[in-house]
Amino acid sequence: MWKNRVLTLCGLIIAALLATGTGDTDRTGGSSAGTGSSTTIDLNATVRFTGTQFVIQNNNSFDWTNVELEINSGLISGGYVLNVERMRAGETYTVGAMQFAKSDGERFNPFTHKPQKLSVWCDTPRGKGFYLGGWK
Repeated sequence: MWKNRVLTLCGLIIAALLATGTGDTDRTGGSSAGTGSSTTIDLNATVRFTGTQFVIQNNNSFDWTNVELEINSGLISGGYVLNVERMRAGETYTVGAMQFAKSDGERFNPFTHKPQKLSVWCDTPRGKGFYLGGWK
């Protein structure tokens, strides 16, 4: 758990340096960052929040596997997580907000909590993939 938080923090710092803007997000990916054998791919995704559901589109030409979606992750405490086996290239996924949960089992309630950011970590054919989007 501690190791995952450190990796998430490192990823968020890298993403913060690469990402700009907030609101409905639509970022182009495909570039890689890092050195040596560890590569992080900037995922091409579109994420919207309807008020009760997250609509996530994989705009890449490859599938995302071993996907971890996280809402409102923090430096000290983890956010609400949903793990998905595969998100196919070009497809759109609609996920109910209450499917996301903290490690203690607490569910994300869209009526009492506002989503501020959503991160995606996954495996890709070219290495680890990452996306970070947010709302004001």
